[in-house]
Amino acid sequence: MMLGKPGASGAPFRILPLPDPHTSQANDGPVALLRTIGTAGLRHKGKLAVWVALCLGAAFAYVRTTPPTYTASATVLLEPRRQGPSAARETAAPSSLDLNAADSELQVIRSERLLSTVFDALALGDQSELGPRPPGLLQTLTGRAAAALRGIWTALTGAAAQPANQGAEALLRVDPRRNAFENFARRFSARRVGQSYVLEIAYSSADPELPARVANAAASAYLLQSVAFKADAARSGAEFLQGRLDALAAQVRAANAAVRGGALPAQPIPDADARIIGAAQAPLGPSAPHGSLIMAFAGVFGLLTGVFVAALVSVFDRRVRSPQDLARETGLSCLVVVPEAGGQRGKARISASDSAKLVTREHADSFAAAIRDLGTAIEIAWAASRSEGRPVVAIGSWRRGAGAALLTMNLAQLLNHRGRQVSVFSADASPARGEDGGPAGPSLTDVIASSSAVQAAYANVDGVRLIPIRSATPQLNRFVDFRDPRAALVISEARQRGEVLIDLPPLGEPSDAVALATHADIVVLVGAEGKTTYDELNDALAVLQRAGVTVIGAAINRGRS
Repeated sequence: MMLGKPGASGAPFRILPLPDPHTSQANDGPVALLRTIGTAGLRHKGKLAVWVALCLGAAFAYVRTTPPTYTASATVLLEPRRQGPSAARETAAPSSLDLNAADSELQVIRSERLLSTVFDALALGDQSELGPRPPGLLQTLTGRAAAALRGIWTALTGAAAQPANQGAEALLRVDPRRNAFENFARRFSARRVGQSYVLEIAYSSADPELPARVANAAASAYLLQSVAFKADAARSGAEFLQGRLDALAAQVRAANAAVRGGALPAQPIPDADARIIGAAQAPLGPSAPHGSLIMAFAGVFGLLTGVFVAALVSVFDRRVRSPQDLARETGLSCLVVVPEAGGQRGKARISASDSAKLVTREHADSFAAAIRDLGTAIEIAWAASRSEGRPVVAIGSWRRGAGAALLTMNLAQLLNHRGRQVSVFSADASPARGEDGGPAGPSLTDVIASSSAVQAAYANVDGVRLIPIRSATPQLNRFVDFRDPRAALVISEARQRGEVLIDLPPLGEPSDAVALATHADIVVLVGAEGKTTYDELNDALAVLQRAGVTVIGAAINRGRS
């Protein structure tokens, strides 16, 4: 913006925006998706870390508060037997067993009759873990809510509402054995091992000794049912000898003793339709909860859900965040990212006069470098247009607070410290003194509204010539037309004296900002990080383009304005 010599006419020039090579890149597909997810995770890394820590803490609390569970299992091989044609004996006939029959045997093992036999034989009704449990937190809250609703219903209708499951709950309270048996059945399981004829009988309990007893007793009870049925058939059949009856009776007694003792039969049971191939042993350690597995799951769950939510929030978050997103969402080049000035973070909002001199403050090196980069980007854009003279640069935003005035005044201070004379037309300025220290002169609106040849009077603000755009008279601000030739004349005169910067009013308000922008050769939009949305920048760009104004790019302001 400081290149070339002043032209004879000083008329404004129109330039073409510089093409941004990044905006023409093809979509990377899955790589772009992964990059977006990674960016979202890094952007919300603090919240993501807190969420993962909460998930791990909840998992740790669950592992520490959940009582350990021990599981033991016994295995049974199905071997159906039939009576041989030539002898009063039963021989193995595995060929008569199919997969459907094996599934039927599973239902026999899970039947209430067999489970009741084991339950009564081991006297499990006295086990404390099978007794009624106190309601949990969720059940307590649900019960209180239901009681409150019933109270409201009673108050409104005068009739007490009876819960639907009151009878069932009363039955469980009256019959504690049934309650204990239901809890016992939930801990018992039986399944086939693959597609084989091997059945696995398992039981889980907080008592490390009980699972093996129950599993062995259930296997013995299954053998007992098979042998007892054949013994009854033998007693009613005349073809069986007394010796055969005695053998079956001995097997029944052995199976009965095994069920009562929670062990396997003390003698072989050759006439049963199955044989036990694996006894249940007391577990060496708890089978649940799996602490390491739960913690790993909680960590992965927290990370995945956190990243997913962060990515989802980023998709619907239309606020300005990064230069890459700015170029993709608006097509505008990011000229500069203005950081927060050193010493400003964590402090109260500074005054307008102090914010106009942030570039000169100590410990503001990064802020000053960003303002310098902004000036360099404007110079390069002006030089690329092959135009002569000094450009009129307008800096604006869609709404107040984005930092347009901050960037305008600090850019003016930077140019002033380089020894150049700068004139600033400010939408927010209210100077208290003129160049000679006297009262402030007329504003740009006053000059336009005056029928006489009123000269613009600039205030001296730390070496920068400043003139307010608005008038102190509200009536004049209401009817002013910034497309008036007198406005162009004032700006042209300021251009002849040095650099000209225009701090535009908010573009989202009435068309004063657009009218002023038509006097500029270069317009820079400003977006406040985390406040300005891409839609607002697109609206501002569309408004300026309809007016024929050239926008060379946008600046992202990370500081408070």
